[in-house]
Amino acid sequence: MFHARDISFHIVSLGCSKNLVDSERVNGEMRFLGFQPAASPEEAGILIINTCGFIEDAKRESIGAILDAAGLLENQPPGFGRRLAVAGCLSGRYEREIAAEIPEIDFVYGVIDDGFVPGLCAALGIEAGPRGRGRFRKLPLVEGMAYRYIKIAEGCSNNCSYCAIPLIRGPLVSFDPRSVLEDARRAIDDGARELVIVAQDIASYRYGRTGLAGLVDRIAEIPGVEWIRLMYCHPDHIDEAIIDLLRNNDRVVKYIDIPFQHASPAILSSMGRSGGPASYLALVDRLRERVDGIRIRSTFMVGYPGETGAEFANLRRFLEKAALDRVGAFIFSPEEGTRAADLGPMVALSVARRRHSSLMKLQRRISAERLGRMVGETVRVLLEERIDEKTWAGRTEYDAPEVDGIFYLTGAGLSINSIVKARVMDSTEYDASGVPA
Repeated sequence: MFHARDISFHIVSLGCSKNLVDSERVNGEMRFLGFQPAASPEEAGILIINTCGFIEDAKRESIGAILDAAGLLENQPPGFGRRLAVAGCLSGRYEREIAAEIPEIDFVYGVIDDGFVPGLCAALGIEAGPRGRGRFRKLPLVEGMAYRYIKIAEGCSNNCSYCAIPLIRGPLVSFDPRSVLEDARRAIDDGARELVIVAQDIASYRYGRTGLAGLVDRIAEIPGVEWIRLMYCHPDHIDEAIIDLLRNNDRVVKYIDIPFQHASPAILSSMGRSGGPASYLALVDRLRERVDGIRIRSTFMVGYPGETGAEFANLRRFLEKAALDRVGAFIFSPEEGTRAADLGPMVALSVARRRHSSLMKLQRRISAERLGRMVGETVRVLLEERIDEKTWAGRTEYDAPEVDGIFYLTGAGLSINSIVKARVMDSTEYDASGVPA
């Protein structure tokens, strides 16, 4: 029997921000039980891969990470040696296949929950310290970050035809506001300046009489909270309370992420989504009318089964009319068990790739135009990195971490993780630069 205090661990977290929150949960619990964090996979006694299985590219990345980790097991140090654990969305769907195909794995688990760390200890013969429910806190994998993701729900009940998330994580379960508030307080105590609210669809959050707006209003009352950002709001579920929240709460940045996915009525109907170009444009207009200066981000899918050239043209026209501030796009991936996997006719991959390139080229022009309008304005910037003596990199309040642009600030006497006012002097397609205001 080995003891946790004598064993190091390292977590490789793949996929989305929701998966990262699960990794932070494991990090906090293992450190609470006495395990020692390792700075790199090569130094770890236990290497944990938290996989993503959302689309084919993510699956390939996860498999690649597992195989790379397995390669580290060839030269074993003495004592406990080196062990490999795999968890997350990919192993949740294909646990037996992964265990059979990669025998180097010592412990395979599904989506991370309360049973993961106890199961890991039991499987590897590890004695851990006392474990009390609720006594450990989530801990970031990288310390000193100015932002933290706050997950408010698990699973999804939208059942979009192309999405495997309900098959992997089940239907929507909203978290108790008390646990969310405690998570947020701890993040602020740990130095976070920005809280990013995430779930598969935060607009669907409902716990008793508390909806998203009521929950975020309570989070905003926590001393030390400066920015709150809303990510992943399904367009069908954005109500007046959410719009009022964006308009009236000074702690909530004027930014919202709405995954429209497409703009063809036929494609949206096949996806299981009730919207269309008219209703989506009306939502964009309503947000811009009600919330002064709001920035809107979205994602779109190309190459969905049956997508014709005319339907793709509809999507391009919608993008031109909506002139969204930030856009991401991805190519349809047929996921086993989803309704869309059996639909036809399939769009040739070469065609889907051309459409993806065309859409992003259009968005680059739109993004450049919208960012260009900011030149001369004063914005708030969260500084996250010092590049040299006079140059800093950060994000404006209109940029989400990891997915949006960078703001380069030229100035002296500044500090990391501070929020400063800056005058925008120049911009490109996605990034901007300026000086202290």
